[in-house]
Amino acid sequence: MTERDLKKTLIGLSTLLPVALGSYILYKGKTRKVRRESLRGQVVVITGASTGIGKSYAIAFAKEGAKIVLAARSVDKIEQLAKELGVLYHVDAIAIQTDVSIEEEARRLIDKSIEHFGHIDILINNAGIASYSYFQDSNLDDHKKMMDVNYWGTVYCTHAAIPSMIKRNKGRIVNISSVLGKRAMPIMAGYSATKYAMQGFSDSLRVELKKYNIGITVICPTTTRTEIVNNALEKDNIKFGSNIGMSSDRVAKETINAILDNKREHIIGIGENIGLIINNSFPSLVDTVLTMAPKFMIKD
Repeated sequence: MTERDLKKTLIGLSTLLPVALGSYILYKGKTRKVRRESLRGQVVVITGASTGIGKSYAIAFAKEGAKIVLAARSVDKIEQLAKELGVLYHVDAIAIQTDVSIEEEARRLIDKSIEHFGHIDILINNAGIASYSYFQDSNLDDHKKMMDVNYWGTVYCTHAAIPSMIKRNKGRIVNISSVLGKRAMPIMAGYSATKYAMQGFSDSLRVELKKYNIGITVICPTTTRTEIVNNALEKDNIKFGSNIGMSSDRVAKETINAILDNKREHIIGIGENIGLIINNSFPSLVDTVLTMAPKFMIKD
């Protein structure tokens, strides 16, 4: 190939690439719109639904016409939210007080959901708590609490929901992890461990349930503007507030798109995706950079 031919080829590619990309985006949007209509009437169970991301999930799915089961410990909040969803979006929404860290309550949540609606189409394991402190200064009971809610809560609800999904040969389980389940942070060892556990659990289960047409989607947001900071187990240590990070509405919107696209995993944020690529290539460098993180996050 001559230099002139090479230039022509490059010019042609530079012209075709934007057209191809634009066509792909339009196609994606059109097919997603068609699939979005399938959410109408689907039964969606959401844990940790009283505030933050969970509440945003409830509103987002209600807008799509889904039937909603709200689960959380704060029964007053989810009962009020259920009423609001019914009035604003004319959907059937129920509230079931649940502490997902207790296996019996998690199973009761699933049983009552099936009793009311007949089945579950989508289970969103969103309930979670966090803690911010150096490991050597932390209370080990807090580590156990985080594992009980973040990991075991996911396991309990999933284990209870799977039989009915297998029987119907369809279903979707959405586990709300974190970028900290891909790259751990200092002062968040316990929280990161729960998200790594959730990641491993999801990756294994995805393969096991594939033959039953049950999909597993893992969502990995970064810091989100929710009450998780204000409700942290060692919140007095924290320098920043709940107004830092991406919006919970964005997380909900991207989660629905990930479900519609049948994604196995979705990491939210361009910067977060780039950061994880850098971490995979230069982990020691990232370790060094992260040694500076605690001074911006917790009090001395």
